[in-house]
Amino acid sequence: MRNSLIALFLVLFVVPALAPSARAFQQKSQPIIDMHLHSYDEANYFVIPDNYGTISPPSAEAHFDATYEIMRRRKIVLGVVSNTASSEEAWLAKDEDKRFIRGFSFLGPEEWTPESFEKLAKDGKIDVFGEIGAYYRGMTLADPFFDPYLKICEEYGIPVALHTGGGPRQVTYRGSPKARLTMGNPLLIEDVLVKYPKLRIYLMHSGEIFYHEALRLMLSYPQVYSDLGVVLWVHPMPKYYGREFVRLAKEFGMLDRVMFGSDQMVWPHAIDLSLEQLDSFDFLSEKEKRDILYNNAARFLELSEDEITRHHE
Repeated sequence: MRNSLIALFLVLFVVPALAPSARAFQQKSQPIIDMHLHSYDEANYFVIPDNYGTISPPSAEAHFDATYEIMRRRKIVLGVVSNTASSEEAWLAKDEDKRFIRGFSFLGPEEWTPESFEKLAKDGKIDVFGEIGAYYRGMTLADPFFDPYLKICEEYGIPVALHTGGGPRQVTYRGSPKARLTMGNPLLIEDVLVKYPKLRIYLMHSGEIFYHEALRLMLSYPQVYSDLGVVLWVHPMPKYYGREFVRLAKEFGMLDRVMFGSDQMVWPHAIDLSLEQLDSFDFLSEKEKRDILYNNAARFLELSEDEITRHHE
């Protein structure tokens, strides 16, 4: 189900080609952390053009190679990767530079139990719980179903990555009959933050259409961060939300909790598009861009001083 939803998302977001920004991103020697990547294997990979008419690589292997090459070229030293368990394992096995942080995502009780989830946590096999796509099932993170998993995450210090905002056009009619735009509102998880005050959560896509609500939640709860995800590149409407979110985060003093994420899906070059879009924000200083690209995520992930030093060498 999850893979078909991702495929549907890509199909429905394709619109007439738009020219990428003419401004080239200035390559820097500083490290970057990408909080939002997706892995694939031959069982769940597919080929499709992006919003700008560029076709995804011809195979899962080519997709991995292209993603890894861009990570090396852009000096993306860490990336949170999620999708199926098999695709994650395949990517981790090929991760020569130890760049990947293991995400863990599932949609329902038929996949995992709290007991099996806790065993993975004890074994150190979950670095981030997410991407959690509760929206597609008409749920929020505050649903009682998630309680035992969130309790485990708080106990073991595992961050949670939650999909926020909407999905593709007509998704309610095409595979996710319970999906509702209102389910993507970040304010609906407030009870979770009250119940689990030590839980670290980041809002993937920074709320998307609910970017005002995301900012208000972040103002009230300092443990809440965001990643930018698709609002940097996928479609003109989310890109508008993303620019406004970043601008207001700066104005309201919350830019220190905004993190870079590409959500590259089957298009590795989306990483480049995302970096170019962020670099085009002329209302940000170079220091503020560096914070979004690395420093905020390093703090959220609680990286050691040794790790941070190593990334800057």
